[in-house]
Amino acid sequence: MTPVRILVVDDELELERLIKQRFRKQITAKTMDFIFAANGIEALHRLQHDRQIDMVLTDLNMPEMDGFTLMQHLPKVNDTLKVVVISAYNDMARIRQAMNAGAFDFLTKPIDFHDLKQTIEKTIESVQRLRHQKIQAQQFQEALLEAAFHDTLTGLPNRRGLCHHLNHLFDQPKLPMEHTTAVLFIDLDGFKQVNDELGHLIGDELLKQVAQRLVPCLREGDLVARLGGDEFVIVLSSIVDGTVAIAVVERIQAQLKKPFELGGVQIVIGASIGITIGKLTDQPPEDLLREADLAMYSAKAQGKGCYVLFNAIQQP
Repeated sequence: MTPVRILVVDDELELERLIKQRFRKQITAKTMDFIFAANGIEALHRLQHDRQIDMVLTDLNMPEMDGFTLMQHLPKVNDTLKVVVISAYNDMARIRQAMNAGAFDFLTKPIDFHDLKQTIEKTIESVQRLRHQKIQAQQFQEALLEAAFHDTLTGLPNRRGLCHHLNHLFDQPKLPMEHTTAVLFIDLDGFKQVNDELGHLIGDELLKQVAQRLVPCLREGDLVARLGGDEFVIVLSSIVDGTVAIAVVERIQAQLKKPFELGGVQIVIGASIGITIGKLTDQPPEDLLREADLAMYSAKAQGKGCYVLFNAIQQP
């Protein structure tokens, strides 16, 4: 079990001795670990280099940096820390000032160590609850981000994820001039017939298996996304020439021509693929997508399993 780690900030050496004596069993059993600092400056230095501290016990009157100033800095260092003030001054005005500065609790000197033990337990429980809530909130935000940028059926990036990737490439420091980007627009041949004859559940399973076959065709750093329906887009970043794109297209076509086993039925499909190659220094990402889309329609018009380069299309 990870010990509870408590930073004690006080310039009285006698307090350090008493804490080590009264909590000897917990320290030996490694359920508690006390770290000591003589003032706020030393405490901040320790906190900046040790992110595992759970709570702070601090006096108010100390040389160089007092407890009030220390509490002002703590949220910037670790916003889950809780502070318990230990002070010989127990007037209501001082207690209120400490609580307004962010103290979780206030104990008076001389310290009742039974009370201190209970206060530590209560404070640590609050810290753990706060950290758990923070982790849950972070996980929720990550799940929302995942859902926003990924296709729920295949797990691939969706249209928004694709655009984010392209814009990221566009905003990066420019690659050497000989490097270009290729965009492949893929439309499955015969997918509508599968949906109509075998149903949408089989169609969905086919799309998932297509996604699984596309991913291994790519190089590290490339991306495949599903735009919707049976349309997929692949981005090949930093290629030297079009032979790389053609090689990837040929791998894709070889993979998609292999039969798919779906619901006890063997299904054979192919893909029409449009290819455009260009420099993101010369044209925005949406232009590359549009060109690849046009090339795909030209490939589809030539028959199943074809691919067409955009610059090979006769432009009006």
